[in-house]
Amino acid sequence: MTDTEAKEAKNAKEYEEGVKRCLAELPQGLTLVDLPQSRPGFRQFISSWFFVDGLGRRVVVDPGPASTVPLLLENLSSLTNGVDLVLVTHIHIDHSGGIGQFCARFPDAKVVAHPKGVRHLIEPGKLWRHSLDVLGDLVAMYGEPAPLDPARLLDGLPGVTVLETPGHAPHHVTYIVPFGDGRLFFAGESAGLSIPLPKPYFRPTTPPKFDGAAEQRTLRLLAEALQDGDTLCYAHWGAARDPLARLALAEQQLASWLSLASQMRDQPEEVVMERLLAEDPLLSGYAALPKDVKEREDIFIRNSVKGVLMCLEERKA
Repeated sequence: MTDTEAKEAKNAKEYEEGVKRCLAELPQGLTLVDLPQSRPGFRQFISSWFFVDGLGRRVVVDPGPASTVPLLLENLSSLTNGVDLVLVTHIHIDHSGGIGQFCARFPDAKVVAHPKGVRHLIEPGKLWRHSLDVLGDLVAMYGEPAPLDPARLLDGLPGVTVLETPGHAPHHVTYIVPFGDGRLFFAGESAGLSIPLPKPYFRPTTPPKFDGAAEQRTLRLLAEALQDGDTLCYAHWGAARDPLARLALAEQQLASWLSLASQMRDQPEEVVMERLLAEDPLLSGYAALPKDVKEREDIFIRNSVKGVLMCLEERKA
């Protein structure tokens, strides 16, 4: 075995150990369903969540893209014989694209989403075409969304607090649900991406059109709402039992990205990306990522940099 192969094997082992540790630390009764995609590296990337709340409702959060609805259904078959409620943090197709197909299997399921996003669930054609224009084949692997019957949508929701948390998207919300001795915070992408490694790897999820000022307000709002004993549930990926510390890291990282990008706004995205990888301590786990996951992150780090640069350009205008 060459040195390169040995390093890759070590990275893969530590990565898998981190994943197992993350899953083992979830509160009892909360299930993360991993929704890997067909492209290499797209594992432990998209989270769907299942739990039964204090009112006895069987709840799914973010059913994921159309391409992995069969996988989600297969995983749920050992957990439940029905679904009462589907919570959508935002309508990007990697999180909500499968909702039409998913709800077709559960005739009693009701859906909650931001009012600004529901039209794209009912008529997803425009969102699909826009997503293809922006990301092309990357989005095509998620599968084309099917429309959701508008009769499935709920206006009010007892037992669940809904916070508007724009920044990643204007239609982004966070759900707070009492659970056991604490609460579950389904924060979608408002707290960025987390990969459970020995060294930290956190990345802002700031794609075009990202709103930096709104995201900074969102992070402060979440920090004010969080309490000890709460669990922060990511859309990408896993959960954290130290939510206040995680939110502080996310706020710190976003501020540093905006600061650095403001000094390099005339530089190509690749140059800004290289600088961030060299200087951001919260990206220090990048070198320890398995090769396929690293290649995936190369795509999304660059896209996040693009979103930050576009945000700053719009501020200047």
